[in-house]
Amino acid sequence: MKKYFFTILLLLAGGVMIHGQTSDPLVSSCVMNAGPNSKYLKDFRIQLGKAPASGDFRYKAQMSLWKNTKYKFTQCNADDSKGKLVLSVRDDANKIVLSSFDQKSGKIYSYIEFICNKSGIYTLNYDFLDGQKGSAVGVVSMVR
Repeated sequence: MKKYFFTILLLLAGGVMIHGQTSDPLVSSCVMNAGPNSKYLKDFRIQLGKAPASGDFRYKAQMSLWKNTKYKFTQCNADDSKGKLVLSVRDDANKIVLSSFDQKSGKIYSYIEFICNKSGIYTLNYDFLDGQKGSAVGVVSMVR
């Protein structure tokens, strides 16, 4: 009886695990864009409507980053997205330490690398340039 119970339990757990995995092609392609020397850590799916006025970043997430570790932040826009995804990383003092948007040239980088100088909780701020609407994925990887 115990043998049957454990077999059924194992089958149910396996089914839940297989069903719970996503097959989002945008996430998959963005992870692949991070490169072969990158180890995937986390992804953020961003979908925002048009903002009434461009201002503060609308999507915020916190992540723990470790000193002397090189990170790669990759941004991938969906094909039907009107806006271009921009990332800004702030430290615990709310100081910008990294941005994928160069204010001087107006260029948006699809990925940026960062060597963390101080362990701590960092805020990842995502939004679409000029408050446009769109959908995109931000992937955080560790570079080996």
